[in-house]
Amino acid sequence: MNIRRNDFIYILAAIALAAIGTLAVGNPNTSIGLYSVMGLLGVIMVMAIIVRPSLGAYILIIAIYTNISKLLTDMGYPSTIKPLVAIVAIAILIRYLYAERTSAGESETNRIEAFLLLFFVAVVFSFLAASDKDIAMVSILDVGKDIVIIYCIIFALRQPHSWKLAVWIIVITTVLLSLLGIYQTVTGDYNQTFIGLGSVQMQQVFDTSGSSTPRMGGPINAPNMWGQVLVAIIPLVLYRIIYDPSKLTKFIGAVIFLILFYEMLNTYSRGAYLALAISFVLTLFQLRLNPIVPAVGLILAALLLFALPSSYIERFGSLSFLSPTASNGIYQDSSFRGRTSEMLTGLSMFAAHPLLGVGTGNYPINYQRYAQVIGIEVRAEARDPHSLYIQLLAETGILGTAAFLGIIFSLFSGLARTTAALKRSPLQQIWLPWISSIQVSLVGYLIAAFFLHDAYIRYFWILVAIAITGIKLTDEMLENLKQSTPFEASF
Repeated sequence: MNIRRNDFIYILAAIALAAIGTLAVGNPNTSIGLYSVMGLLGVIMVMAIIVRPSLGAYILIIAIYTNISKLLTDMGYPSTIKPLVAIVAIAILIRYLYAERTSAGESETNRIEAFLLLFFVAVVFSFLAASDKDIAMVSILDVGKDIVIIYCIIFALRQPHSWKLAVWIIVITTVLLSLLGIYQTVTGDYNQTFIGLGSVQMQQVFDTSGSSTPRMGGPINAPNMWGQVLVAIIPLVLYRIIYDPSKLTKFIGAVIFLILFYEMLNTYSRGAYLALAISFVLTLFQLRLNPIVPAVGLILAALLLFALPSSYIERFGSLSFLSPTASNGIYQDSSFRGRTSEMLTGLSMFAAHPLLGVGTGNYPINYQRYAQVIGIEVRAEARDPHSLYIQLLAETGILGTAAFLGIIFSLFSGLARTTAALKRSPLQQIWLPWISSIQVSLVGYLIAAFFLHDAYIRYFWILVAIAITGIKLTDEMLENLKQSTPFEASF
């Protein structure tokens, strides 16, 4: 009997399944039985991902967007995200080594990947300046885990149809979570949080009102950051509504858009409101239609704003405090006052430690010492910088910030070259809107990041992974087109 090299993987997996299954059934110890079952599921998952690598990407996307690992940890269960990442990474590595190797056409993304490596190196070096080494090490491991997830997705999504399905999974997962928030709003039952998947924070949104307002926090229990996530997802839906040839898809997209938009409004995040407005403008001016269409779209959007309930308009209107002509400027608003203090404090940390910063993850424990020098507002508890870019400067200095900006600029440069190439090819109608939607999605997230730190930056890294994979797939398809290789079946 001849056994192929690849068959050894399945033989070993079968042996592992048999051994773990026997242990799970035959051992009277409940804990051992439970962990054996978990191991059994892990081996099954590895085998499934080896057979179909894209399954690994889908699992990671769902796990991250639902924040299920953190929710289970809060309930007393072991963390699942790190073992899950390890399982997916091992399975994809086995698949890559023994069954399938990716094509070599990766020149468009080499610079992005190089800056990813440099960013990780800069974060590691910031450990030298950290006053709390334990916090810094946790942050370093988180960045490393995020980069592993990026590569898992890159290696798992090797076909255009699996890439599109991954985008749809992001959208569908987010809309299902948003439906939980809509249920809470309609019923007024804010105590029902669905094990944390639909969190709500009761906060005093308006300084002039003494009452609390429910703010949707999604699975991360952070309304502002949940608004940032929603802003990044909405462009993916808008482009399906505008460009998808199927009327049914357009209709479904419109329903999804309304759900996401309503959920985003109920986060009462001013940063998300502003980022979404800019995303709308970018989407309108990217339309390959009559130039009058964007102008009409802007007019309709303005009319929609007037039709919204007054609470949303008032919340967005509070951004007028940013105007230099406003009386007392930002200091009229307690939230702006606090964030100004936190941002200036971050810049003070950067000025004192320009090369490496104060150490990754170490802004909160240094806040009070530096905030006393600023003197705008000093709070007793540790605070966050409320700006990703200031956080990078404060915690990783010039090295980390330059590397992160390198990721951003090289990513958008790659996307711009990709869209330019698509405009000259027959793929324009079927593939260009997908790439364009990712561009706007990233812009929306990064604009909101001016007002928010990196507590849930893994959502951003998922979008980065999707963008890198989209560039790679486009390169491969254009190369196949040059060689007159049939490719349309892959759609």
